[in-house]
Amino acid sequence: MTALRAVVDTESRSRAADDERTPAQRRADALGEICRQWLDRADRPAVAGERPHVTVTVDAEVLRGETTAIPVVPAEATDPRETSGPGETIGLGESSRPPATSELDHVGPVHAEVARRLACDASVMRVVMAGPSEPLDVGRRTPVVPAAIRRAVIARDRGCRFPGCDRPQTWCDAHHVVHWAAGGPTAMTNLLLLCRRHHGLVHQRGGFRLELADRRPVFRRPDGSILEDRAPP
Repeated sequence: MTALRAVVDTESRSRAADDERTPAQRRADALGEICRQWLDRADRPAVAGERPHVTVTVDAEVLRGETTAIPVVPAEATDPRETSGPGETIGLGESSRPPATSELDHVGPVHAEVARRLACDASVMRVVMAGPSEPLDVGRRTPVVPAAIRRAVIARDRGCRFPGCDRPQTWCDAHHVVHWAAGGPTAMTNLLLLCRRHHGLVHQRGGFRLELADRRPVFRRPDGSILEDRAPP
């Protein structure tokens, strides 16, 4: 409870004017951040031979944004900020089974944008399927953002680049402006540090948008107006 209160207090002191989260949502985000910080530790215990992680199984066409044919999820479960976790392992299933899959372990179906956000900065393992339960090939688990590129992005951005946010790099994901599943490169010119809350907001359909103009990030509100970018320190 002490750790939870400390994170909530930090959130309150730097709360932006456009932060419309309820107290319950802020506490949930704070709990997610505490879990994230612990899961990032190198001394985590192994469970069944693996360090604790979050696993999402998603069809490649869903990840690429080519289809939204996923099981219907209640509205309260479709907010991308409600699901977070570090070092997520994303299983990319290529299969002909309908409907397309987007599932979180121990939870069930999740919105495609949740899967896309988690896959934005995660470890990925490709699984090729011949049918609903017939895997043909399993690839190696590899990080989407290599450690060297992540260090370079951290050195450049220092913290969350969303205008007005002061979250340090330890609270941030490396966001692909153009998602790697849609052909976006994992390179400095296409990566930006965003804290978990703002990472969720830019992945929300109908929410904030992020694009590049002359290699500079441009943040737009839902109404299309531009937010002034915070240049790196």
